[in-house]
Amino acid sequence: MKMFDSNYIEKELKKINKNLSKQISFYILGGGAMSFFDLKTATKDIDVILPSESEASALIKTLYKVGYNKIETKDPIYIKMKTREIIENKEGFRWDIFVNKVCGGLSFSKDMQERAKPFKNFSNIETYLISPEDIFIFKAVTSRSRDREDMFSLFSHGLDVNIIKNEIQKQAQLDEDRAWLSYFFIGLDELVSEYNIIFPDYNEFLKLAEEEMLEKLVLEFIQRKPRSLNDLVSILKCDGEEIKPILKDLMENDKISLSQGKYQSN
Repeated sequence: MKMFDSNYIEKELKKINKNLSKQISFYILGGGAMSFFDLKTATKDIDVILPSESEASALIKTLYKVGYNKIETKDPIYIKMKTREIIENKEGFRWDIFVNKVCGGLSFSKDMQERAKPFKNFSNIETYLISPEDIFIFKAVTSRSRDREDMFSLFSHGLDVNIIKNEIQKQAQLDEDRAWLSYFFIGLDELVSEYNIIFPDYNEFLKLAEEEMLEKLVLEFIQRKPRSLNDLVSILKCDGEEIKPILKDLMENDKISLSQGKYQSN
């Protein structure tokens, strides 16, 4: 597989800038950003997030203009990630383009935008590099080739674990339909197992994931039919003291209510 360094990426950016019909801004993540952080010598593609559909359309139109072609893929990983467009040139260099969300729903939050580092500005393009902590999160919730290797490079470079912890918890709150804490922990656990490392607050990330899954199970069983605390303890085979704070939280968020000793879905 052919790989491309930061000089090649910059050359492509200049070409695109020259042919753009409007000004756009985008944020570089993944291997592309890592190559500019000197955490990776080369990458096979560049992942970018654009803040609006109009900017994404302008970029895609320009990529076609300078010789790129759309790639149709049946790869379940890319389908799950809900890439806006995958475009590749004759040399095999690929753009994975996203609009506001990545990995099938992970939000490009305001905090992520503020942490991004201004990179190179051209006459028609403003570029930013996603922070190493946020790249680590994106890598953890996906399972493409080299994701765990990239996570190890980011970890070795040094990461602010509190930023990661706060952001992944915010993501879980922004999209309660997805188990982001669990998805993140799966990727983290694979990293720890594969590279035999000690990751700070690993047990806390495990606890967050377990609590998230237990909450989702509790809600799922209550949605099927009203359940008492004892019913849930019996079904889930866990301590009632573990379930009580979850039930309290679900009631405070108006997702369930208590009637005649049984919890029911609202």
